[in-house]
Amino acid sequence: MTTFRCGRCRTELTGPVRQVPLPDPEDALAPHHMEDGRECPPRMAPGTFAVDPRPYGVPAVENPGPGSPDGVGECVPVDRAVGIVLSPADVRHTSPSPIRVRRSGCCGPSGSDGPNLVCAGCGTEIATEAADCWTAQEVILLATAVRPHGENPGAGTGGR
Repeated sequence: MTTFRCGRCRTELTGPVRQVPLPDPEDALAPHHMEDGRECPPRMAPGTFAVDPRPYGVPAVENPGPGSPDGVGECVPVDRAVGIVLSPADVRHTSPSPIRVRRSGCCGPSGSDGPNLVCAGCGTEIATEAADCWTAQEVILLATAVRPHGENPGAGTGGR
C-alpha cells in the first residue's frame, strides 16, 4: 500500500491506497447521470489510485510511455505520473485554494480552473478536485507536488 505526502512539508495527504489501472474517463459517471436520490460513485474506488500520464483536462499527450498512449487500462509507473487519480474519500489534510476562481462550479468544484486544493500543513497547491454535477467525482494529485511513501512507490504495481 502507498500513501501520498506533501512534497514540501510531508503532511500525509491520503490514507493507504493501492494502484490499479487507470479507468477510461468515458466510463466515469457524473451526478447528472444518476436517478434522483442516488449518489454518484467516484471515478476511482475508495482505497485505490491510478497514475495519469496526461495533464488534467487534456485529451492526450505525445508518447507518455510504453503501452497505451493515454495510460487507460494500465498501471503506469508512479515516476511517470502527471497526476495521481483518487477517490475524494481517500484525500485528507487539504483545504480549498484561497484563489476563489479555482473553486468555480455550479454544484461543486469543476476542476477546470487549475489546482483547487492546497496542503493544510503548508498551503502548497497539491491537487485538483472535480465534484461538479457534470464531472466525474475525483481528486487528481499533482505528481510534482506530492511524494509517494510505502510499498514500491516508484514503480507500477498491479497489472492489467
